[in-house]
Amino acid sequence: MNARTGKLIGIYLGAHKGASKTAVPGAELIAGHGVKGDSHAGLKPHRQISLFESEVLEAVKAEGLSLSAAELSVNLLIENIRLEALTPGSRLQIGTATIEITEARKPCGALTKIDKRLPKRLYRNLGVFGRIITGGTVRPGDPIEIVTGAHPQTTA
Repeated sequence: MNARTGKLIGIYLGAHKGASKTAVPGAELIAGHGVKGDSHAGLKPHRQISLFESEVLEAVKAEGLSLSAAELSVNLLIENIRLEALTPGSRLQIGTATIEITEARKPCGALTKIDKRLPKRLYRNLGVFGRIITGGTVRPGDPIEIVTGAHPQTTA
């Protein structure tokens, strides 16, 4: 893969706000709304979906911190795209769905409940929020392409 492509590794939905999410085999992304069946869908127009890098998750685990994408309230776990390098307005294509990056995620108190070291460890590396421009169905293994925005480096 190159600096402008990645892959969808996992999809997570939560039935209740504040609760851990559950891995699912696929999801429908609804334009202007969010991920069908997720507790955050339809609540905030600029936070319809959350994305997180699998490489960051693996690095945190390698440091001895126990953590999962579901605990982080992530919707899409991706690989090979540096989310922190994407600026608001950047767009990602996953199948027929298009996601526009709106803002970086910031650590909150919920991280401290998992492990008190997490807010500091994940500061500026907690992924991004986005809004769904074009809807579609996504599944793990789907390729992701940066269609507009920053030219991030691949993760190693």
